[in-house]
Amino acid sequence: MLAGKYIRGIANSPVGSAVAGGAAAAGLSALGNVGSDKPGERIATEALGAAGLGAAFGAMIPARSRMYSKANAEGGGRVVAEQIANDPSIPDEQKVRGLKNVQRVVKATPPLAGAFSAGTIALGGAVGGQVGGGVANLMGIDPENPGSSNTMSARYSMQGYV
Repeated sequence: MLAGKYIRGIANSPVGSAVAGGAAAAGLSALGNVGSDKPGERIATEALGAAGLGAAFGAMIPARSRMYSKANAEGGGRVVAEQIANDPSIPDEQKVRGLKNVQRVVKATPPLAGAFSAGTIALGGAVGGQVGGGVANLMGIDPENPGSSNTMSARYSMQGYV
């Protein structure tokens, strides 16, 4: 119960959501590199890129939560249900089906908004990790270990320039 109090506060604040989204995306990026042979500075650069985009997407969560709240979904569903019920051109059996579909959409809207928010943070982590990897390449941080087939000396030896 105590954790819910603080999580709700984070979820309702754009700054708190940005921090949480950035931390989650950076953590996912670092977790994706567990067991890799990448240098630590490259992993940190990828995590930093992931944190930036994760924070940007995390800051959008409070607005999305308000937009797709239960009250807003019910209000919109009520308007659509009234339009369906009052339209004389729609047969009664289609009205019943339409009203049931409106109820399903109203029930599903808030959980789907939450799942969409989680997905955007994961997407931000993935794309941000790629951006961070590109920055690491520009900085000259080689993802390969020394002595691999991608080093300059290995390329020269393969061409016979030993």
